[in-house]
Amino acid sequence: MNGQFGYELEFLGADLRSLERKYGLPFYKKYDKVPYTLYHLKDEIVVTTRTSETSSKTLFGGELVSPILSDYQECLRELRFLLKILKKEGAYLNKNLNYTGFHIHLDRNFLTKWEDIQKLLKFLYAFQPEIFDIAKGEHEEIRDSIIYDVKPLSAFQVQGYLHSRNLKRLKKNGSCISFNDTTLELRYFNSSLDLDTLDSYFQFAFHLRDYIQNPQSDLELLEYYYQKALENEESLVLSQKRKIMMRRILEL
Repeated sequence: MNGQFGYELEFLGADLRSLERKYGLPFYKKYDKVPYTLYHLKDEIVVTTRTSETSSKTLFGGELVSPILSDYQECLRELRFLLKILKKEGAYLNKNLNYTGFHIHLDRNFLTKWEDIQKLLKFLYAFQPEIFDIAKGEHEEIRDSIIYDVKPLSAFQVQGYLHSRNLKRLKKNGSCISFNDTTLELRYFNSSLDLDTLDSYFQFAFHLRDYIQNPQSDLELLEYYYQKALENEESLVLSQKRKIMMRRILEL
């Protein structure tokens, strides 16, 4: 598991100022620019959920943002402690809302060649339903914001990116992945306050990175599943057979 990484964990509840005061976690507003050298908190957009025809409930959320990390075992030790204090201070996730997400950033050093980016995009599209299944965590379904705001990859998008090589469109159009000059952001995952669930997300991300870097990967097999996904775009649903194959390819 080489290479730098980071994460953003969104949650509801918990007093961010109290977390800052009690545990020394600096608090910033959502759009403040922050150096990624320390763990910190950011406020999140207020979410209003309808509880009846005549009333609604406003939920206030926050986000725990990691610094740039390189030692995964140390990350797990710190995350165990951070989850404990978040729950102690009243953080929770609304399973019916499914709005909060968990985002993983990977250093883009493993995507130095266009061939590697092609491999990534084809893999993510070919196995998208199976990735969403992993990304549910302990929830029953993927959160609404993935479907309506961030949006799954479409055949039109992927083929457009592969043809134009314009990765900036991934950020502009809204997507469950995002590129910038230094990182690849995987935005699929439902948030969780369970360490084992978060570990499973990291394992997927790290094994995906290793697969992309591996020059011995079976590209013919990937192309087969990619072309099958293009053929069945409108009816592509979770397949246990394809899920087993995806996990085998990633050595999960």
